[in-house]
Amino acid sequence: MLGNNPTQVQIEALTGVVAYTTLEDGQCLVYARFEEDEWELTPEEFTKSARLSEHILRFSSIQSHTLKSLAKWVMWSKRQMGLRGSSLAVACKHVRSFLTWVESEPLRSQRDFDAFLAQEYVQYVDGVMVKRKGELQPLKPTSKMPRYFSLEAIYRHGRMFAWVKGHPWISSSAHEQAGALGEGAPRKTAEGKTLIIPDEVLKPLATYTKGYLDRATELLNLRDKLDAFEPTAKSVRDQPTQKREYLQSISDEFDKLNDFNDALLLLRDSCIFWLLFTTGMRIHEALNIKRSLRGKGGRNYRTETKDEETFYYIQSRSDKTHTGETEWIAPKIAIDAIKILERYSKPYQAKLEAELKEAKSQGNYKEIARLSEINNHLILAKSPRKKGAPITIPSGTTITGLRLKNLCAMAGVDWNLTAHQLRRTFANYVVHSELGDLRALKEHFKHWSITMTALYAANDDLDQELFEELLREKLFVEEEIFSDFFNLDHPITGGAVAEKIKEFRSNEENIKIYGSHKEMARAMKLPIRSTGIGWCTNDDDGCMGGGCDECDHGIVDERNVKHWEGMLIQQLELVDLDDIGDAGKKAAQDGLVRVEKVLTDLGYDYAAMKNELSNNNQIKSISSLD
Repeated sequence: MLGNNPTQVQIEALTGVVAYTTLEDGQCLVYARFEEDEWELTPEEFTKSARLSEHILRFSSIQSHTLKSLAKWVMWSKRQMGLRGSSLAVACKHVRSFLTWVESEPLRSQRDFDAFLAQEYVQYVDGVMVKRKGELQPLKPTSKMPRYFSLEAIYRHGRMFAWVKGHPWISSSAHEQAGALGEGAPRKTAEGKTLIIPDEVLKPLATYTKGYLDRATELLNLRDKLDAFEPTAKSVRDQPTQKREYLQSISDEFDKLNDFNDALLLLRDSCIFWLLFTTGMRIHEALNIKRSLRGKGGRNYRTETKDEETFYYIQSRSDKTHTGETEWIAPKIAIDAIKILERYSKPYQAKLEAELKEAKSQGNYKEIARLSEINNHLILAKSPRKKGAPITIPSGTTITGLRLKNLCAMAGVDWNLTAHQLRRTFANYVVHSELGDLRALKEHFKHWSITMTALYAANDDLDQELFEELLREKLFVEEEIFSDFFNLDHPITGGAVAEKIKEFRSNEENIKIYGSHKEMARAMKLPIRSTGIGWCTNDDDGCMGGGCDECDHGIVDERNVKHWEGMLIQQLELVDLDDIGDAGKKAAQDGLVRVEKVLTDLGYDYAAMKNELSNNNQIKSISSLD
């Protein structure tokens, strides 16, 4: 036993178990020992999206036995304080990077750990350049901070080592050294940095991936036939040729086995895309979904009927904040994706069960633990081009770093897609839907017509962190809309509230008081929802709809122009009709006057718009306007 004050000598001679798990029979399976240069951590410490390589803490690149022992002791101490899994792996990487930097220069390796050495490391990190948006740029403060935290960890946990002489900073901190404090620091309350996927990217992606969901039965039937085919060739080398020829005989689309395997992967990736986009799940939460074990009580979703409308709730597990079992509201297309994935993964599940049986017969306890951890999960994988590759769950890095980017390339869009962008875009679409302003893909999100945030707020079984993200996104979207209203270059029209905003935003004294139009918008914020033809700021349920341009509470801006263009077409057609009577013609003429005022107020050339409509044959005649 080391006691509370171990010495450097004791730590350098330390041996013993660092990580272990308990088997079903009560025996302990050791994963890592202190004296080893690689510590393999237990699978249960990581989310399902973590790569297997991330499970290992590596110390072999540190040459000095003393510094290696120091690094191990720092990791052991952090582990004792509760740091686990990927967080511990990241901390180990940064401690290792610092110590190998120390050893990389002979004179430096002879110096002690103190504030002077730390400042030299800060200068080194400040000079590190990474490629971002095609250009070499210095590291961001958020990338520098964990590097500097590693120095603080060495001082905190390793002061018993003679090499550690003093605190790395003199009257400073890792935050300040990284530039995360002071005037240059990024605002924590600013809009989320995760990009929202624009409609011009999302629409072709949705169309492309939906095409694979529509073809799922066809592709999986083909897969099952191919799996059932038994080559008759005696030579193992000739069997793939026979299988390819069989594929060509049952399919007009695929000439090569690799092309067909690629199509199956695209089917899986398309299902993952729709799961992430329509539920707001994180990638590890989607990977945590299990297969429905029919007859054994296991289900991965449930349904609920309210006012003759069916709601779906996907059941999974969130490890982000140790939430555990939770649910996500989902549209039918997400449930369709789950059902496709269940059929897609059947052969992988069968292979997993065979591998598990073999591991048990061989007494391979680590493999038993690994396979048991992923058994009966919905999304399983195996490299189709690597013979003998084990069954795994695809990592979040693989899905985001390779597969989602591949989806974009196949869909013909130039976009660096990530899983968290889909979560942010989901939140953004929910907010626009609740404002009555959903722009695209409406057919898949009918459940968003009700108040999604209200459902999440009322049900503790639903993902509460996603609920908080929805609220944050609502603040961002509403602030964006109101900031535009108070921008002098942004034309608005409408009733009394629109006139007051125009008057207020043009007053130079008000600008001096508030500092900017954005701060002015924040101070004057009103309740808001879209009516299609405009924005309603009435919060007492007294809105009758349809007259935002004339209502005291109504605002119309360029976001609503498409609706007014449609009204222009409609009124022009009505004016030309001979069977609507004098009252009908007068109503149509009044409608045209109303449309002309709104479009003119918004800066559009009304006469040019009429001419364009006439040239496009969208109206029969404009003679009645001459």
